[in-house]
Amino acid sequence: MPMSIIPNPTARLVFNAEGTRRVVPIDTIPFTIGRGADCSLLISHAQVSREHACIERDGSGYLIRDRSSRHGTFVNGARITSASLHAGDSIRIGGRPDVLVFEDGEPSATRTLLTQLSQSGAHSAGDGDLEKLSLFLQAARSLSAFDGSNDVLRTMLEYSIRLTGAERGFVFLGENAEGFRLECGRNRDGSEIAGEPSISYSIVRDAAQSQLDFILSDVTDEIASERESLMANAIRSVVAIPLRCQSSPTLLGLLYLDSHYQNPDFNRTGKEILHAIAHQAATLLENLRLIEQERQSALLRKELQIAASIQSQIIPQTLPEFAFAHLAARTIPCTGVGGDFYDVIPVPDGFVAVVADVCGKGIPAALLASMVQGMFHAQTSLGAARGVSLLEAIESLNASVCARTPGEKYVTMAALRYTHLGSGSAKIELVNGGHVAPMIVRKDGTVEVINDGDLPVGLLDFARFHVIDITLSVGDRIVLVTDGITEAEDAEGTQFGVAKLQILISAPDPVASVFSAVERFCQGASLLDDQTMLVIQQVA
Repeated sequence: MPMSIIPNPTARLVFNAEGTRRVVPIDTIPFTIGRGADCSLLISHAQVSREHACIERDGSGYLIRDRSSRHGTFVNGARITSASLHAGDSIRIGGRPDVLVFEDGEPSATRTLLTQLSQSGAHSAGDGDLEKLSLFLQAARSLSAFDGSNDVLRTMLEYSIRLTGAERGFVFLGENAEGFRLECGRNRDGSEIAGEPSISYSIVRDAAQSQLDFILSDVTDEIASERESLMANAIRSVVAIPLRCQSSPTLLGLLYLDSHYQNPDFNRTGKEILHAIAHQAATLLENLRLIEQERQSALLRKELQIAASIQSQIIPQTLPEFAFAHLAARTIPCTGVGGDFYDVIPVPDGFVAVVADVCGKGIPAALLASMVQGMFHAQTSLGAARGVSLLEAIESLNASVCARTPGEKYVTMAALRYTHLGSGSAKIELVNGGHVAPMIVRKDGTVEVINDGDLPVGLLDFARFHVIDITLSVGDRIVLVTDGITEAEDAEGTQFGVAKLQILISAPDPVASVFSAVERFCQGASLLDDQTMLVIQQVA
């Protein structure tokens, strides 16, 4: 598509990055977005493709198309291939955390209404029309001034009753008619209506289920006979207007007004004013809901910080030192807390070491990881005094995890019992419970991969495990990692792989070399899994 320049662009993208508000006019069509230098909007992020998406325009307005990006384009939280854009729509490009907001320069509902009123009858408007306009302006100012949803709803209801001449009004909140709850009800005199209201619930249901506003101003005998609630309650005039999100078709609630007499004030101008007030109230309700969601998100972030602090104290900050072996380890969670852990527990003539990976991520995985680590540490420490072998400890751990999380969570782990034999050699008893294959780097640089292993721990209560015997000599090392390292992805989705790892584990400082190489390989792409590594080298 050839590029055309828009001389006076009205559409724009707005986003806040690092506390700074940035406005980018959509001044060309197509308007390209990506990390390529020739894009209209340049976004430098590893999970943003070179030409990630573009904004175009047709007869009905603006639309955004995804350009076959790997990490996707999202409009109002939904991944799209193409979608129409409307004022207030949120756009997320790939893995970038910032959200772009589309603004199209169209006048607001309030401004549109005022323009219509001024064009249609400024010279012929009667006192009733001027009073309605005055009431509407008061309502708009009042709605904009309130912070609480209850205040917004009460104000909207009071002005709506006065504008239409209705006898009473109600506001329902909820995403569907079955889930509606009555939030507030008012009579014409401003008094509160308590209890279950006697209204036409069939009209409420029809309005909620339809994609249109349900407005019925004159209830004839024929219509009333079809809706028993109208006849039973002698209702002659009804207005029911759904309150919908501005950025999506999600239903927030419904405004209901009625009277026991035929109301001629439900005219076209009155309906437009009601539409405008309902639009403004829905926008404010949506904003209040977003504020509440942000408050909940802040609380969750705080809880994650606390959990991460606790977990950091559980994972060894320093490793024990031995004259016969050198140990090095590191773990990086992909979220605030992770399901990976490592531990080293001294025992007579050596130590027990483990690297484990709980299936899943986040707090649930971290909780299970902490529980498994505690049980493993207890089994090992007590087992050393009571003569319990590593194999027996793993089997006991498997039974415990199966009993607590049957069929839901499991752990892959590589655990070993290191025994120093003297004369520069060591015996290792290794148990691999469904974990990434451990690797041995011999002094001459030869890499051996131990592919033998069993089922993950906690997967099946009848699983059986066995010991793999390994001998280390001076200069040899054994390397344990989690799949967060081998399966780390770059911006194009290519995995780091085992081959690169086998080369790097022969480096003088294998932990630093591997983590630096993975970071360079990923080029800033978000971690998809926790990353953990433990290296044990025989030195004497």
